[in-house]
Amino acid sequence: MKKTAIIMDSTGYLTNDIIEEHDIRVVTLNVNIGDETFPEIDLTNRDFFGKLEQLSGSSTTSQPSVGAFLEVYKAVLAEGYEEIISIHLSEKISGTYASAIMAKDLLENPHIHIFDSGSSALGLGLLTWAAADWAREGLNAQEILGKLETLRPLCELYFIVDTLEYLHRGGRIGGASALFGTLLQIKPILYFNTEGIIDVFDKVRSKNRALQRVYKELERALASQKPHRIAVMHVGAEAEAVSIAEELSQKYQGQDIRIFEAGPVIATHVGPGAVGLVFHPWPH
Repeated sequence: MKKTAIIMDSTGYLTNDIIEEHDIRVVTLNVNIGDETFPEIDLTNRDFFGKLEQLSGSSTTSQPSVGAFLEVYKAVLAEGYEEIISIHLSEKISGTYASAIMAKDLLENPHIHIFDSGSSALGLGLLTWAAADWAREGLNAQEILGKLETLRPLCELYFIVDTLEYLHRGGRIGGASALFGTLLQIKPILYFNTEGIIDVFDKVRSKNRALQRVYKELERALASQKPHRIAVMHVGAEAEAVSIAEELSQKYQGQDIRIFEAGPVIATHVGPGAVGLVFHPWPH
């Protein structure tokens, strides 16, 4: 019998090599553009922004159905896994967690565990990756959940938005503030606060200054002298992400630094050109 299966939703944005190596299952959120709905995992960012221009110029996102979770949970159990840990984006910003809970309740299986990452994008992804590492080591579900509880507050996410237009479209910032911020080249640094809600960590003039501000947070964390797993994430800004990763690799040799692209669900809210860092101590 296999021991513990690890499942995440599509906003974790781990690369395919990590997903395949650790046998992580992914339940997709959906992107709604005009009258059409697309599973996030079927869209690249290039596809997404192309369709956005062709169809309506705006998009929304929606959580997976309860049935989508049921299908994955049943399939995993049928493969011989004894336990499931299903890790998802913050319940404060999406109904995804609630859909997973409903699926668990319908199956009436006490060995299915739903975990709220309190985050999204690589905040969720890095926690899932850690859980998958522990599962491969043979830890059971309760042991993994205990470790996730201690790692979650240590996982920091900072995201720099290149334009305020998409936040304005989604109702997360007023029109006057969006115009004012654009004129002044304000670059808000977003993060997830302790309640699992997207919040403004700082507002900085120019993207370079915003990056330097985020670097200070990473430097603070690395002052502990502990090795870290560091994710450079971006939305359609691969060249910039590569540059950031190279700079950090030179400065912090020996740290595990990788590049990940956040997909259309996150892109809906932050737009193209966004970049950020996510990091936590590892091994933990």
